[in-house]
Amino acid sequence: MELIIDGNRHLLKKVWFIVIANQPYFGGGMNISPMSKLDDGSLNVIVVHDITMLKLLTVFITVLWGGHLNIKNVDSFSGERIKMKNHGSVKIQSDGEIVGMGEVAAVVLKEKIRVMFKDDIPNKNMK
Repeated sequence: MELIIDGNRHLLKKVWFIVIANQPYFGGGMNISPMSKLDDGSLNVIVVHDITMLKLLTVFITVLWGGHLNIKNVDSFSGERIKMKNHGSVKIQSDGEIVGMGEVAAVVLKEKIRVMFKDDIPNKNMK
């Protein structure tokens, strides 16, 4: 995987997961991105790479209180412009939905929020 954050390039091998977040919690209370704040103008990126399956279990346990950031090869970055390139056949997900396999980008837009839908999802149920 290749991760570019505000122009700084990071090449990562044996990546288990990458999370791009603007809030600390997901999945019913997991503190996946403890440094994230909704109003700081940046996105936080958590990367888990180059670890064994046993150590991955430790990551999942410690993520409940945010302790995973103290584990070697769990890295945290922040920036306004994030690009992630997949150099393999790994599927990229956004909020649990598969959005592609190649490249994804996230950009902070000051004081704005953009909600995007896939073309094939009808909006008629929205109020």
